[in-house]
Amino acid sequence: MNRRMVAHSSLWVLLISGFLGCAGTSPFVTLPSSAFFEADSKEREALQVVSRAQESRRANCQQAGTCEEVTYTRGLVALFENREDAIHAFQELRTTVPNGRYAASSSRWLTLLQGGQPASVRQDPLFIQLRQEILHGLLDPDTLAASRKLKEQERRIAEVSH
Repeated sequence: MNRRMVAHSSLWVLLISGFLGCAGTSPFVTLPSSAFFEADSKEREALQVVSRAQESRRANCQQAGTCEEVTYTRGLVALFENREDAIHAFQELRTTVPNGRYAASSSRWLTLLQGGQPASVRQDPLFIQLRQEILHGLLDPDTLAASRKLKEQERRIAEVSH
């Protein structure tokens, strides 16, 4: 993930956290197991490719010292899959690398994720733009190409099976 993406997502989280602090809370709370951001089927497929790549990187990250980035990326992907998993990933970062490069951003994500705001607030233009920024950073051209390749392989397997 590039530094620009990290800077953008950190800035957006900060802005939205401030916005929510002023907006108050609602009695309607999103379930912890639901996604924080919605994703269409194409985005979900591409995010699954990112998720699988992070899992394979995670197996080797101890030797390479890249676990911090892997965990942060897992947290960002989880925003589109399962809020609880995202919270866990960002908490893991705060615990294992409290002074790391993703510490401040992880703390802001935790504040936002644990804020209990209703899903309707996430239709605000700031949330929509934050969602797009994260997707743009996660789904680079290589990831999208891998997603298309995986889908084509699955289609061929299905054709052969029938």
